[in-house]
Amino acid sequence: MHPTRRAALAVPFILAAGRAHAAWPERPVTIISPFGPGSSQDVLARLMAPHLTRAWGQPVVVNNLVGAAGTIGVDRVAKSAPDGLTLALTGDASIVVRVSMTPRPPYDPLTDLAPISQLGRTPNILVVSNATPYTSLAQVVAEARARPGALSFAHIGAGTSQHIGGELLNQIAGIELTGVAYNDGGAQLQDVIAGRATMTFASVVTALPRLRDGSFRALGVSSPERVPAVPEIPTIAEQGFAGFDAVAWLGLFARAGTPAEVVARIQRDCVAAMAQPDVAARLNDLGVQVVGNTPEQLATLIRAEIPRMASVLQRAGLRAQ
Repeated sequence: MHPTRRAALAVPFILAAGRAHAAWPERPVTIISPFGPGSSQDVLARLMAPHLTRAWGQPVVVNNLVGAAGTIGVDRVAKSAPDGLTLALTGDASIVVRVSMTPRPPYDPLTDLAPISQLGRTPNILVVSNATPYTSLAQVVAEARARPGALSFAHIGAGTSQHIGGELLNQIAGIELTGVAYNDGGAQLQDVIAGRATMTFASVVTALPRLRDGSFRALGVSSPERVPAVPEIPTIAEQGFAGFDAVAWLGLFARAGTPAEVVARIQRDCVAAMAQPDVAARLNDLGVQVVGNTPEQLATLIRAEIPRMASVLQRAGLRAQ
């Protein structure tokens, strides 16, 4: 066949491929939140979803798939098609912490997932039940020293920042709090409110509404600096526990092999959604620190955080491999 004829025949196929790619997403997009309704991941996904629906011309559905510190939901994405239609909005526990614990998750975050963006950071607030007499962290520590193991802290799975927060407090303060794991963040908070668990390191997103209605009391924030939304709450570090730092981050991921152009578009549109006035105001009110970095920056963070968190696990006496 003449070269000119072959080139002419190829043009429709090239154009069709271009149209197919430009049509993304050709079907609804699912964002999996590996933690329960009301969690930081869930709230952020649902805030962005209407704006992404308009930007992409397809419904964006948020699906809560909870369990095992977020690894069940992330595994669903790691085994999905590499088309950008199934995403995970998860936290550091399932990406950089659980990979150094036993049992390891059934995926490798460095090879099975495509990082899109670290969307934000969420400090935790140490809160205690109103059923307890404690009004300061010093009182909790004194009681825990007097009665080792008698006080409990609720968390939503081994390796989460809530769990690490409790274990770090044990190590730094030289006390013995008993960790109690929950699959459901709502049940976790309800048990603290009811006094069935003494305390928890609650995400700032879930803690603030309940602090404002008086459901429980705040004793400190887990970040090195105070949270602008509640500047009156001191950090745990400034209360005599230097070096205390247990801050969660929120990241968005697709399946590895998702086209780079699709990843770039998702990143760009998610950052734009977080900048919308209604979303930005709500995130600020909830104390979420917006990041919105690039896929490359998130990949760099993950490579640095995996060995750092492995070291933290070992120092805290957790089950590191």
